[in-house]
Amino acid sequence: MITMKYGVIVCPKCGKARGVETKKKTTSCQCGREIVLSKTRFEFTTDSPLELADAVAQANEQLAGGEKIKLEKRRGKKNPYSKLAESAKAIKDPMERMRIIALHLTELKGDFLLEDVRQITSLMGKDSPEDVIARLKEHNLIYETADGKFRYV
Repeated sequence: MITMKYGVIVCPKCGKARGVETKKKTTSCQCGREIVLSKTRFEFTTDSPLELADAVAQANEQLAGGEKIKLEKRRGKKNPYSKLAESAKAIKDPMERMRIIALHLTELKGDFLLEDVRQITSLMGKDSPEDVIARLKEHNLIYETADGKFRYV
């Protein structure tokens, strides 16, 4: 059985969705209610903290609109960019973060596009994809193999 690290639950007192670590026994809601996780249904589970944040926001949006929660449960392989985005997001130095993105994209795809960088930066919430490409070219860390296609040096 595969166990996921994070989950989305709904507080039985205030009705708000929140993200939790699934291995914990209890959690406290902002409303003050202590929730026993073994007695609570997980609306969504994932290994990715980025996916968790998106799922909590989506669940709260649906709850605010009076809807039932309908979150897509991911099975199988996750987005190949999300693992790269998570590892790059943890790097404090912006140039090192951009270098790692270019290196891993080259390993993953060979030649990568601006759109590939855009997908990663949107998951990270840092740096614009155009700035990443421009700075990497400026520091001679990538080169253009064809029009709009790049590769790490």
